[in-house]
Amino acid sequence: MLAGAAILLAACSGSEGKTGIVASSPAPSGPSTESPGLGLSPTPIFSASGERYTVVDGDTLFGIAQRFKVTVDALISVNHLVDPTALDIGDVLIIPGEGDVIASPGPVPTPPPADSRLTGFVMPIAGACLPSSANLMPNAPRAYRAGIHEGVDFYTGFNCVPVPAGEPALAAKSGKVIRADHTFVEMTPAELNAVLARTLAQGYTDADALDKFRGRQVWVDHGDGVVTRYCHLRGLAEGIDVGATVSAGQTVGFVGESGTPEAVTQPGSEIHLHWEVRVGDSFLGAGLPEDEVRLLYERLFSS
Repeated sequence: MLAGAAILLAACSGSEGKTGIVASSPAPSGPSTESPGLGLSPTPIFSASGERYTVVDGDTLFGIAQRFKVTVDALISVNHLVDPTALDIGDVLIIPGEGDVIASPGPVPTPPPADSRLTGFVMPIAGACLPSSANLMPNAPRAYRAGIHEGVDFYTGFNCVPVPAGEPALAAKSGKVIRADHTFVEMTPAELNAVLARTLAQGYTDADALDKFRGRQVWVDHGDGVVTRYCHLRGLAEGIDVGATVSAGQTVGFVGESGTPEAVTQPGSEIHLHWEVRVGDSFLGAGLPEDEVRLLYERLFSS
């Protein structure tokens, strides 16, 4: 069992560098309900030379590329990978250096064809763009809770426009409200530490913990299995109730930080909108490399 809980990052956020209470030992690895195998190992293993890396449980090629600040294509090329998704624990990968000559890469997974259900969206923050940091996009690791990020974060300084507390969160497309958290109650410090300890002990973020970390939420069903979620809200707009119909660009709530560890430990320090696109039983871009994920989300906002 862990002696304490780790509070390293905001629950759905990409806050980089904020630390709090640190667990006394790393959590054991385990299955993840958030697309197993996509998270990073709690204790990455680096080679002594810095030129090779030994694959550990939970690694993906995308995650390794992020860690070493190289491209996925470069890893595929120098290691002559035929199937980039088939990594085995104990495999040793060569990490390309600046002077390496990268040959043409082998077969690389390509994004699926454009889906008519996933176009015609508007930004959930007026005037915003997709985040400049990959850490704020889907599949980014969230070590503080032994999980991964399942949505897009909109922060001041990363998304082209300011995103202050109280900024309207806009419906990205017309649809019907299927969840509206009018009676949300923030976790207590004891509850937060208990949830964090549980996620680290089991090695993944379970569905109940994820829901708590998303805070006050509004969900909008756009039909055909597509749902958008607006999370960490400080409040809901008037008339946003289950069953209400909303149009694209309509205010559904207001930016806050509810559900984040910082809402409990450092109120006011983690203001942002966490926005998810759910397709069927998963999130858009689950398991795909960073460049393919970004392409999918850019397609959302095409007409």
